[in-house]
Amino acid sequence: MSADRLYNTNKIHGILFDMDGTVLDSEGLFDQAQLKLLNEYEISADASDLSEFKGMSYKDFYPRFMSKFHITGDVNSIRLKLRTYLHHIMEGNLKYISGFESFYSQFIEGKNIKVGIVTNTTRISYDKIEQCINISKYFQFSITATESEHPKPSPTPYLQAMNDMSLDKDNTLIIEDSKTGLISAVKSLARVIGITTSLSREQILEIDDGIYVAESYKDVGEYLQNS
Repeated sequence: MSADRLYNTNKIHGILFDMDGTVLDSEGLFDQAQLKLLNEYEISADASDLSEFKGMSYKDFYPRFMSKFHITGDVNSIRLKLRTYLHHIMEGNLKYISGFESFYSQFIEGKNIKVGIVTNTTRISYDKIEQCINISKYFQFSITATESEHPKPSPTPYLQAMNDMSLDKDNTLIIEDSKTGLISAVKSLARVIGITTSLSREQILEIDDGIYVAESYKDVGEYLQNS
């Protein structure tokens, strides 16, 4: 991604957000669910053993997860067990990333900016999130791994969102936190912000040195003010 494209001053017409780790402080909840599942199989692990799975779609996650921890059996059965743990943990524990709600109120609400969620989460889990935290009050448009032909790190979900929302890549900003999501965002050729909720500044810039790195939503707001 060229610095010229990232820092041009064309008005931003749309912002596409990843969900877990970008809008929702939920990555830790998924870790808890995985650890509960592993405990069921009497497998010892901690959160550091799970970092490689962040941002993956279920299509990529389950084969790698089961292979790493030598879990055998039916994939759909494992999916159901993990989803059950996760949905139970979500109840009463879901919250927004610090600064997101005030950022939305200041820079998006009442402004002529289209917004959408693009996530590798399934539609079933997204609907559960809606029940728990009413995420649709911020996002009326969403694409999940269920609707996308190719999940992240393919750019397909973001390209599909831009097409469905009548957005152009030059006027679209994507906010992501994980390696999988950032690769997808960069490949879409839109502007990209990497927020450091999952990766360090150095890790984000290793993916692409044209990504604008934000330590918080305050930094995202400053980027918009200067765009």
